[in-house]
Amino acid sequence: MVHTVGIVGVTGNVGKPTTKYLIQAASEGKIKLVIFHREGSKLDGIEASKNVEQRPINFEDPVEKLEEAVKGINVFISAVGFGALPREPKLVDALSRSADLVTYVPSVYSTTWNSKDFADPRTGPILKFLHGGWERAKEKGVGLTPIYAGVFDLYFFEVGTLDHLAHSLANIATSNPSSIANKSYSVVTFWPTGQELVDLYTKIHGKPTTIKPWTPEDREAFMNDAASFGPAKVGYWDKWESNGFEYEREGRVVVEGYEGPGLEEVARGFLH
Repeated sequence: MVHTVGIVGVTGNVGKPTTKYLIQAASEGKIKLVIFHREGSKLDGIEASKNVEQRPINFEDPVEKLEEAVKGINVFISAVGFGALPREPKLVDALSRSADLVTYVPSVYSTTWNSKDFADPRTGPILKFLHGGWERAKEKGVGLTPIYAGVFDLYFFEVGTLDHLAHSLANIATSNPSSIANKSYSVVTFWPTGQELVDLYTKIHGKPTTIKPWTPEDREAFMNDAASFGPAKVGYWDKWESNGFEYEREGRVVVEGYEGPGLEEVARGFLH
């Protein structure tokens, strides 16, 4: 039986490419797709078609109205940006009332964090902000399908390319909903060391790469810059330096087999 996937945040960095793959899956009859959007918003390049429905949603609405909006959705993917994250817990409240929902993919798509990170007085508040919907889902007993990813190729390395994440997310959502509920996935395209990056850029430029030391003063400055998510950035760097990522932790599914652009092509993209 074909199940129904809903996605919100379809114009963002994660949502836009993911929606492209989901529309393809819907056109092939693998799923029915509901694209949630703000009333009156323009969805450039997205047309309602067979197995693809456009449905308005307003996070400012009461839970009862949101409950009506999410009826019939078996797999709900959130790809909203930072500005909408505070509203995710209310969305999850609505999802928790749906007899149709099997699992919810929270809009985190971040690295792996541990209890020490959450307990840190400067990093913890940022992580709690990012994980609001996730935590509410756990409180409400809503099925969860978290996707862990590296730093997006828009920003820096250890890299998860957005296309890899989108392709993987669509494939996961197309699977039997019961088979992905309460299962976590890791989507990291490249795992370069610092030296590998130095060697790569030396090759690209044809001259030695300039290395800027990462000093304790630099680290402290970032830790004090909560407005720019500095403590979270430090968390990435600390894990990269110590190889403290837990993408391959027991029970976590590592998504492999992506055949997109290679590391050098992605690295050259930073030069444009």
